[in-house]
Parts: sequence; structure tokens; C-alpha cells
Amino acid sequence: MFPGTTILNYLFWMAIGMLQVLIVVGAYEWLKRYDKKVSWWQMVLMYGCFASFCLTIAGGATLSGEFETRGGLFFIGFLGVPHIIVGAIMARLFIFKKQLVK
Repeated sequence: MFPGTTILNYLFWMAIGMLQVLIVVGAYEWLKRYDKKVSWWQMVLMYGCFASFCLTIAGGATLSGEFETRGGLFFIGFLGVPHIIVGAIMARLFIFKKQLVK
């Protein structure tokens, strides 16, 4: 990624990891602010979907960087679209669920 350097690769991936942590913590705080009741296992499922989606993007970008652009796009399209669909379904079921009327 950064040819001829020794530290920039590590700093880049550390920054990417910190951004992922901020996204997860921000989502948790957003849920608390709007009084959304989400259990721990639902958060684990949503984070797992997010983490595997990030790995899908990283894998496709790696293939594209190795001059296999078509394979990278197929990788992202074939694995990324189901992640987006499953993530939207989980958000609908876990976060935007209808309140029970008593």
C-alpha cells in the first residue's frame, strides 16, 4: 500500500481499526439515546455482520490491488450484497421494531 515504508502500513491499519471501534461505539450510543432496547446477542450479530462486511470490502480491494479488478468486483458484489440485505433485515427486526401496544 505504501511502498518503501515500514511504519505507514501499520499506522493505516491501526487507524482503520480505530474507525471501526468508533462506528460500533457510536451505534451503541445512538441506540441508547433513542431508547432502543437491543440485547447483547443482537449487538453481537450486528457487529459480526459489520465486521464480515468490512472483510469482504478488504478482500475485494486486495484483489483489485493485485490487478484482478474483475475478480475484486465480483467478490464484493457476490458477498457484499447479501451482507447489506442481511444487515438491513437485522436492523428492521432488532432496531426498528414496532412497540407493543398495551
